[in-house]
Amino acid sequence: MNNKYAVAPVYAACEAFAGCAVVFADYAGEAFGIDWTAGEGGLTLILDETLPPEGYRMEAGESGVTIAASAAKGMHNGLADLLGKLEKCGDSLFVPAGSVTEAPDCSYRGLMVDLARQWHPLPYILEYIDLCWKNRASHLQLHFTDSQSFTLPISAYPNLSTEGRTYTREEIGVMVEYASARGIRLVPEVDVPGHTAQFFKKYPEVFGNTGVLPACEEVFDALRTIFREVVEMFPDSEWIHLGGDEADIGAWEKCDRTKAYMQEHGIENIHEMYAEYIRIVTEMIFELDRTPVVWEGFAKEYNDRIDRRTILIAWESYYQPAYDLAEAGFTLINCSWKPLYIVTPDTHWTPEEIAALDPWRWEHWWPKSPAYPHGYSIDKRYPVLGEQICAWGDRIAVWENWEDGIKKEMELVAERLPAMCGKLWHLGF
Repeated sequence: MNNKYAVAPVYAACEAFAGCAVVFADYAGEAFGIDWTAGEGGLTLILDETLPPEGYRMEAGESGVTIAASAAKGMHNGLADLLGKLEKCGDSLFVPAGSVTEAPDCSYRGLMVDLARQWHPLPYILEYIDLCWKNRASHLQLHFTDSQSFTLPISAYPNLSTEGRTYTREEIGVMVEYASARGIRLVPEVDVPGHTAQFFKKYPEVFGNTGVLPACEEVFDALRTIFREVVEMFPDSEWIHLGGDEADIGAWEKCDRTKAYMQEHGIENIHEMYAEYIRIVTEMIFELDRTPVVWEGFAKEYNDRIDRRTILIAWESYYQPAYDLAEAGFTLINCSWKPLYIVTPDTHWTPEEIAALDPWRWEHWWPKSPAYPHGYSIDKRYPVLGEQICAWGDRIAVWENWEDGIKKEMELVAERLPAMCGKLWHLGF
């Protein structure tokens, strides 16, 4: 009995999956140099509403390949699996015979790319979306703003945009359409109240110049306007990331507007103000009918200020370790510095170390973190949606040729993303 069958480069898809078939045909054509066409033939895509949204069933035999799914994301996952199994021999394509039914163990299999410390031209972002599709990832977080640059076009505050390092509305539209067609969910990030030097540089009359955004109604109104425009630019994004970490909150002690706000609202210290700031901005996101995402950053003593529907990314285990966030009732995403961070070219860990990381475990190389040196784990009863690799651009920006740096970053991500995504599909316990 044959264990492999030839697959004719022809596809037929039910109406719900016509777009998925076109995406697959493009990737398969690029990979094997064979044009795929619509019509009855080697690949059939069908609807099966009994399957979970990200799941699929693939059957391969003499009559070709059939993939069933209940939703577009599940079909994209099945097609990515098929692409990885196809082999070319001469002018023909072959696939292993058999049947498999798959669904991921973790719903969040993410990648973050830093577009602010090092701006990436649009084609590179599309390549990252391709990498996410091919590895059955779920989310791509785009870190659009930081102290180095503000790369989103905000019509209400046009000077925030950094000349030569800002995406146009048309380019944002291309990102959104390209990701949507491939079932990849974009998570745009505007980082506040820290990492905001561009706010002070461009609009000091609104945002001041203390080093951290003031707490006052004028600034909150401005942020509502900015996040409203972000939601308009990313209509398919259910989650909006608002940063929330590493703010120089000591500067609030010299900010008259913040001190007045604290006195008016009975806020006793800057750590309480920090949590209050996160509360206010997360409420803005909820009011826009989106779910806010924040980095670990506020203090444990003020957890009760934050709506538990807020998604927390636990990364450094310094401001607040994951076990305290989990015990407080937050849903987490694991972005453990070690081994999930990439700071091109020097700081990164092996694919094997990434594959070995349990989503309920955090590690670090930094002695000030509770995750150093042996790491820690939290109970698996706590909700951890999955993990995310974070590619930061700090050092790319100082390369003699920054584009070489981006290419190196993509190489490092391409080597590591399969390890994380593969593990999160099959946890093995």
